[in-house]
Amino acid sequence: MTIYGASQQQKRPRFYRYLLCCLFVCSSPAWAQNWFGNLFAEEEPLQVSVDEAFINLYSGPGRGYPIFHVVEREEIITLLKSRTEWIKIKTKRGITGWIKRDDMQFTLALDGSKPEFPDAKQADYLADRFELGAAYGDFAGADSLTMNLGYRFTKNLSAELRYAENTGQFSDSQIIAGGILFQPFPELRASPFFSVGGGTIKTFPSSMLVQTEDREDNLLQASLGTYVHITGRLFLRVEYTNHYILTSRNTNDEVNEWKVGFNVFF
Repeated sequence: MTIYGASQQQKRPRFYRYLLCCLFVCSSPAWAQNWFGNLFAEEEPLQVSVDEAFINLYSGPGRGYPIFHVVEREEIITLLKSRTEWIKIKTKRGITGWIKRDDMQFTLALDGSKPEFPDAKQADYLADRFELGAAYGDFAGADSLTMNLGYRFTKNLSAELRYAENTGQFSDSQIIAGGILFQPFPELRASPFFSVGGGTIKTFPSSMLVQTEDREDNLLQASLGTYVHITGRLFLRVEYTNHYILTSRNTNDEVNEWKVGFNVFF
């Protein structure tokens, strides 16, 4: 009898077969070169040219800092990083300072087009490394509460640790797991992601069930979800996770989970 909150029929892990098919396609040299070729490479700083008489350069990111230099028309500047409504730049002569984000409307990309910039409310989050979140959901009929802590290697690739408590009618369980999360379009307001990982699940059967023992099993996880930007560094995270539990019995268990929560980047 399966006791993860609701009875589960034994079935082959189709979700993982689909995932393996995707990974096989991704392993194609041409496809990998196009998509993953620069995944771990340092991103080239964006360069623009001034398309106005001049832009004021401040010594710090705020109106309280003095203007110490002006960048003149057709001068090329390199964008280094952003902070709320300010962008740190470097001129061709090596002078660094801060300009107002609104002044970027007076610049052109090197090909003469208008450059595109992330929304000011999302710009800081794209540079943040850590993520902390909590989610509530349904673990095959059991109530689930999950906490996650993540670290971003690049804007697309993260690693995270997860701890979950599941409370069901027939048993309770705890999950400790880790995983790798891939976010192909982090700049979108609704940004999809998928992740794979593994860990352990410890099950505590209800005391009303006789001749049952606590047990601990390994499990695999595969998830699909979406981050939805709310404001600043705060995001709504909606996620579907398939848990493939490697039991010591003749058959393994497959449990599906839906959850929704809030995450903050810092």
